[in-house]
Amino acid sequence: MQLVGQLLMQFNTGDVKHLWIYDQSRLSRNDQVASILRYEFNKQGVTLYTKDGKFDLSSPSDKLLKQMLDAVAEFENSVRAERSRIGKLIKVKAGYWHGGPPPFGYQLEQGKLTENKVESKWVKFIFKEALKGISISHIKKELDSNAILARRGGLWTLGSIESLMTNTHYIGRYNFTDKVSGESVEVKCPLIVDEITWNSINLARKRRASRKDQQNLSLIHI
Repeated sequence: MQLVGQLLMQFNTGDVKHLWIYDQSRLSRNDQVASILRYEFNKQGVTLYTKDGKFDLSSPSDKLLKQMLDAVAEFENSVRAERSRIGKLIKVKAGYWHGGPPPFGYQLEQGKLTENKVESKWVKFIFKEALKGISISHIKKELDSNAILARRGGLWTLGSIESLMTNTHYIGRYNFTDKVSGESVEVKCPLIVDEITWNSINLARKRRASRKDQQNLSLIHI
């Protein structure tokens, strides 16, 4: 969409009168965007060139052909996206990581989560300290003083430490939900923290959050 926006600006200033693009699908992903571009091509007198030929959209025949090719391109994009979605779901069911950086404490080996021994030591430290009732701010200070960076390379925040402790990966499983079908898959992964510790910490967190909510409600009513 950023490319389309830049093109439209250049069309309006008259900087672009001839546009060459290899494939129809690279210019627009859906019929709405394709329709806007066809209108602008015609309005601004822009001639389009692709591997399928030259298009002067002031010509009714060229406009019709371009509409047909855009429809085919949108269909092909939809088919590719569906194949990719189904392929990802099949891989997840086979225990492969669905994409993106793995959680702190893990690394990828042949597409699957494995324990990162250096990082998992600090995951265990976080849970151990939290179980003893050590504050999150103190845990953060320990991580910072030992130059332990979060997954994306920055310093830990209180929120990121809290979020880590709610992550079920560390008790050996996580859920992946397909956004289209809504199908949810439970995937096994290496266990780093025992379930009793994980449950104890998260039960305590929920109780603290509940007490805080009650205090906030009391303040509102005062």
